[in-house]
Amino acid sequence: MKLIPAQYQELEAVCNEIDNSKARCICFISLTGNEGSTSLCASVAQRLSLQAAKVLIIDLNPLNPFKFDEPKTPESWCFSDISCQLNIINTEQVDLLTMAHLKELESVKNKSVLNDAIERIKQEYDYIFLDMSPALKCNRGNVPLHALSLCTELTFLTVSLGYNDEEALCHGMANLEHAGVNNVKIVVAQHQFAPLGSRIVKTLKALQPKWPKLTEYLLNKVIKQRWLFLPY
Repeated sequence: MKLIPAQYQELEAVCNEIDNSKARCICFISLTGNEGSTSLCASVAQRLSLQAAKVLIIDLNPLNPFKFDEPKTPESWCFSDISCQLNIINTEQVDLLTMAHLKELESVKNKSVLNDAIERIKQEYDYIFLDMSPALKCNRGNVPLHALSLCTELTFLTVSLGYNDEEALCHGMANLEHAGVNNVKIVVAQHQFAPLGSRIVKTLKALQPKWPKLTEYLLNKVIKQRWLFLPY
């Protein structure tokens, strides 16, 4: 997982939104996966921990779980009792509760059970981040969106330029609204967006049949500019 540097303005904007909303339980979710939602979640958590905040990430994304070297294997746990608190994995900066050892999913589908668990955990942490599975990928192994409606005070939906389209965004927002998830903020990611050079070359090649000499000249000029092909 690639973390966003703490000094980036985009990361500061997300942290300011959390502060302005006075939110303590925040959900991070993407539309289909690979938009960078988990990286954003971990990066914001790390930045807040550097400001002396105590942060817990609850990994509820079976499609892209957090990967780390466990010093010990946690026991199975569930949200309906204190076992969820006893199986939190402590690290130097941000603590983690991973879905990999969740005993049963049925209790999580009950929004009251999840909300009660979050309220208990809030006594020990300044912030609780929920890293959710994608909004448009629904299967039996995922935590349903409606389970978040009571406990989540702020939701960041990550969309990726050049990867998600307007239809997917509208569908994802409709799913969140239908599930009762409010206060949704959209975060636009660029890591899937093709470099400017690649997009210029694609456009020029499409115009080659009409203006062959001009496009060939421009293509040679563009290809020599290596900085145009650096990823975002």
